Amino acid sequence: MLSRRCRWGDAIGAMLSRRCPCKRKEQEPNKERNNSQKKSRLVFTDLQRRTLFAIFKENKRPSKEMQITISQQLGLELTTVSNFFMNARRRSLEKWQDDLSSGGSSSAPSTCTKA
Repeated sequence: MLSRRCRWGDAIGAMLSRRCPCKRKEQEPNKERNNSQKKSRLVFTDLQRRTLFAIFKENKRPSKEMQITISQQLGLELTTVSNFFMNARRRSLEKWQDDLSSGGSSSAPSTCTKA
């Protein structure tokens, strides 16, 4: 397992020849909240998005240590990386369920209902 961690660290480092800080959408100047400004939405750079999806394809549930390494290499907060994987798993499951409900596969498991 140690070699896998090292491999990912090297792979992330290789994909990131230079650090690209994440960008946040600028808030519209006309819209102001009373005294508290709402935090703007994070927008991943293309490199960050491609890297996160590549890692997700290999490992749907990376360890906390791996997430820390990913966050440091990509210049993101740990919570952002954790949320990405949580959302990606949820979206992956929703897509799978949508495919089943549309009758996409004949080998799909049938669902049982109570009579």
